[in-house]
Amino acid sequence: MKNKAILTALAANSIIAVMKFAVAFISGSASMFSEGIHSVADAMNQVVLLFGKRKARKAPDKKHPFGHARATFFASFLVATLLFFVGGAYSLMEAIEKISHINEGVAAAHDPSSYIIAVVILAISIALEGYSLRVALHEVKEQQELDGTNKGIFAFFKETRNSSLIVILTEDFAAMLGLIFALAGVSLTLITNNLLFDAIGGAAIGVLLIVAAGVLGREIASLIIGESLPDAQLTRIKELVENTDHVLECRRIKTVAIGANAVLVEADVVFSADGSVSAAEVMTAITQIKAAIKGYLSSEDTYVSTCVEAVAPSALVDTDECGADVPAA
Repeated sequence: MKNKAILTALAANSIIAVMKFAVAFISGSASMFSEGIHSVADAMNQVVLLFGKRKARKAPDKKHPFGHARATFFASFLVATLLFFVGGAYSLMEAIEKISHINEGVAAAHDPSSYIIAVVILAISIALEGYSLRVALHEVKEQQELDGTNKGIFAFFKETRNSSLIVILTEDFAAMLGLIFALAGVSLTLITNNLLFDAIGGAAIGVLLIVAAGVLGREIASLIIGESLPDAQLTRIKELVENTDHVLECRRIKTVAIGANAVLVEADVVFSADGSVSAAEVMTAITQIKAAIKGYLSSEDTYVSTCVEAVAPSALVDTDECGADVPAA
């Protein structure tokens, strides 16, 4: 999967962060400061994602026989952590401090014209974030075409193993909501001349980022622990195994995602124990099963490892072959 969504988000967030901090410094706006922190956190996150994807492309080695594909999961979980602490918690603390100063009557005075500039910058930011979100949604469509599915965005979020794309989607949606919160806070402050609205907008952004980090962390943690393929794919793999010559039954299929595009498949396969199938035929069938599974799951940058066990009925073992293929780069 190409990095267009990540690079687009990195460029957009870098530009937006500079503009937000400039306006926050001039106006003293808590909402703009929170949004500036948000954009910096997002830009840092995109760098982490690029590092993770680069690490994941490393070829398998003796210490990592199934490759380094899980590096994308680790990078994505680190992003959730950064989003929580750097983006959410810090923004919330700053906003709470601003609210406290307002209540105590010690908040710094603001220039109304600077808040007009803030509204303009927020409008530009919404346009840039909207473009970034559009690119991310386009990559979601491409991923769905690659997977042969056409489900809604929420189903994609729950089922996909492309953790980097999950992160970009979450950040872009959170960014759009955060900008709306900031725009509301700044606009109400400009209209009412009450700084409390701006501070509340900043606090809302902090809470939003904490919630987004929690949702993102939960999904990525599930991937790190190890998720199975969807039921439809498990059913198809079982059919492939049972359609192989000399196979009587496929007792069990177990799969686990070991990366964004890496899957470990284990199948318990039953062959006849009455002597009608030779050991050579069993070995040939196992080779065909592995090839069929790899062919079905194959896509660009996809690694498939199979562990196939051949057992006989009535618990009499005729042939027992369990071999895990080391993915090739």
